Order: sequence, then structure tokens, then C-alpha cells
Amino acid sequence: MSLDPPRPAQWDDPQSTGCGIVARPGARPPARLAGLAHPRPQRCSDPKRVRIILARHGRPAWDFGTPICGRDFAAWRRGEDAAPLDPQSRPDPALDRLIRSAACVFTSPLKRSRESAALLVPGMSSVVAAEFREADLPSEFRSGLRLRPGLWGLLARSAWLCGWSAGVDSLAMVRERAKQAAALLQERAAREDVVALIGHGMMNMLIARELRAAGWRGPRLPSRRHWGFAVYERGGPRPSAS
Repeated sequence: MSLDPPRPAQWDDPQSTGCGIVARPGARPPARLAGLAHPRPQRCSDPKRVRIILARHGRPAWDFGTPICGRDFAAWRRGEDAAPLDPQSRPDPALDRLIRSAACVFTSPLKRSRESAALLVPGMSSVVAAEFREADLPSEFRSGLRLRPGLWGLLARSAWLCGWSAGVDSLAMVRERAKQAAALLQERAAREDVVALIGHGMMNMLIARELRAAGWRGPRLPSRRHWGFAVYERGGPRPSAS
């Protein structure tokens, strides 16, 4: 039997469990440290993940290939707005599955937006809001030059971005509307977890910009092709770096 006095318990072992303190086997910790030996499991602090899906409408059944005069561009645009969806243009199956996960689907008042939503989620009543309407194109061309409608649209959009907004909302006005649209989506997503917008190319881009500025994770530019889409997320665990 050893006559040496017992050694005091050691509490400065650097091989700790994260607190810098660990008890040696057989030693009894002081009362103020007893709780550290069996720490309570910590709850996950990650908030729930919510999603906003931005999708573009399907292709309208309209003539995009025949060249037109610049002075006819306004009439061509009115025809596009009134055209039904092209039955040959079908959504990607991935978009079809994704939209069905949404508790609420928003559309603009334009026919191509509403019909696209009806095709994707038949039987679901979509929420129509003017905030999601496409940024209109100025179309007061006087030229007799014949170009494809898509090229006239590109010229009109470029001029609009540079400040020409004859007869339509300016870029500043549309950006303000995009803020309101993004706020609508965020407010509904906070309650419903997953919401979707079947919108338009330029407006979706401006809404995406507002979402990213508010901390949502997603692509800087959503797809502008017909039936293209992008997903924006907030909350939940962040994706690990690859």
C-alpha cells in the first residue's frame, strides 16, 4: 500500500472536448464544472429552408420568324400578348415536378403567363398580380426597314436600358415594381415554404436581383428561354464547398 498522499484531480488537460477542460478518470469534478462532463446536446439553429421558383412562360403561338417593318412592331407586340401558347412547346419534366411542390403559384395578368401556370398545375388557382407583368418594350419605331421581330425587340430593349421609354414605364419605375414583386414572393414564402412565379424574362431578372440583395441564394441571372427556371433558397444548411 502506498503511503504517498493522493494527487489532486487535474482539470487542465488540453485534450478536451471543446471546452478546454476535461476530468481525469476517477476524479470528481468541482460542482461548478460538473455539467461540463455531460454537456446537453445542442439544438440545430438552422432556420427552415424556404424556396422561390422563378420560371418563364411557355412559347406563344406567334410568328417570330417573318421580318416586319419597324413601324409594325407595336401591332406585332399586341398580337404576341393576345396569342395562346404553342401546343408544341412543352415544359421540361424537371420544371413540372418542381412547380408541383409549390404551395402557391403567382402569374402576371398576361395570357401567356396565366396559360403556362394552368398547364403546369391544372386545377390550382394561381394568384394574378400586376407587379409581375413584363417590363414593356418601347415600340414607336417609324422605320420601314424589315427585320425579324426578335431583332426589333433587341433594339427596343437596348434603347430602353439606355433611357428611351416612350409610352412605357421607365427602367427606374420597373425596378421599383420588381422590389414590390420580390416582397410579395418573400412574404408568401415565409408562410408557405415553397412558392413559384410563372413570369417573364426581363422581370424575372430584376426580381432575382432583389432576392439576391435580400440574402437569397440562387443564380445571378435566371434562364430566359421559354420554360426556363431558377430556384432561390433561404435558410437551412448552406451547401458545402466542393
